Amino acid sequence: MQGGDGVPTALDALYSVTQRLMRADSEAEICGVAVEAIPEVFAAPFGGLWLYDSETVELQLTAETERADRTLDGTVVYRPGNSLSWEAFEAGELRRIPEDAGDGTTYNDDSRFDSELILPLGDRGVLNIATEEADAFGRRDLQVARLFAANVESALARAQQEYALRVQNDRLEEFVSMVSHDLRNPLTVADGYLELARETGADDHLADLADALGRMDALIDDLLTLAEQGYVVESRTRLGLRALAEQAWANVQTRSATLRTDGTVDVFGDESRLLQVFENLFRNAVEHAGPDVTVHVGPLESLHTSTRVSAADYTDGFYVADDGPGIPAEDPSEVFASGHSTDGTGLGLAIVERVVEAHGWDISAGESVGRGARFEVIGQAKPVTPFQTE
Repeated sequence: MQGGDGVPTALDALYSVTQRLMRADSEAEICGVAVEAIPEVFAAPFGGLWLYDSETVELQLTAETERADRTLDGTVVYRPGNSLSWEAFEAGELRRIPEDAGDGTTYNDDSRFDSELILPLGDRGVLNIATEEADAFGRRDLQVARLFAANVESALARAQQEYALRVQNDRLEEFVSMVSHDLRNPLTVADGYLELARETGADDHLADLADALGRMDALIDDLLTLAEQGYVVESRTRLGLRALAEQAWANVQTRSATLRTDGTVDVFGDESRLLQVFENLFRNAVEHAGPDVTVHVGPLESLHTSTRVSAADYTDGFYVADDGPGIPAEDPSEVFASGHSTDGTGLGLAIVERVVEAHGWDISAGESVGRGARFEVIGQAKPVTPFQTE
């Protein structure tokens, strides 16, 4: 692959694949285009693209060349400390093998490849190129490789931005739908009481008017929360589950209800947003199960494995359960839809779901012991970005 005569051909191929990358619509398509171009651009038959998975803290194989798929056994996964590919990803530096194999402690001496390039793709993953030919990659190949990796990374960033834009547009449509649907009723009620007050001259309708306007105000606050903050996590810190629940309980009018914390554990999240989650779940319990409800909060059983990074520091989830009548919906997931929760606006649980999803977690609704409602939040171990553990 070295030599001046080969450079224009490699650059022409690079230009062609860049055009295909820019036309690709999805992450999967971009990865496929990238690996398919490896033999064309580098005259190397083996290659693969690994994307970073923040849930498992590992680089997972997403696409590979036809030759690699046909001849290599098994799927390689890169984790902290087990490969030069992970080192290149973490350091953000290109590696050329065997030149950059170091002391050999992380390089497979039994590898069938005599030459390899490991190209980090920012915080998105790595692209590996390999051949059985010795000394296959020279200085000019490295220049082409860096351009190639930059183009792949740029295409992946564009795909992510376009996806985010589609999500934002969907949220806008949802917001408009909620506004038009949920605000129409209290507006109609307020208008009716105002007309009665005008016709009769009596002020006994003003209290009902004030209630309708108060409901509208609460709806607007919740709608704005969904539209502006539902998917936003400003910062994450380590929080005690018991202290978080007790603080949220103090913020809610719980009447004669009782809070019981069944143990505690560290939660890694945005304090203000998680307070909102607990407050809305507590309000929902009081409104739905009655003023004497008992609400239980506690950690789920840990499902950690030894392969998780910093797994001992964080829980896999927590629950909020009550001893009320339970969830009447045939499909428990329907309680997160607009209008299902009974917090006064019908949006409380929808907001809970958005905040949980913003953390990269999952939430489910079901039946607790004694027929009450139980909400489980799972996924505290997921970092926000690679290597973020604090």
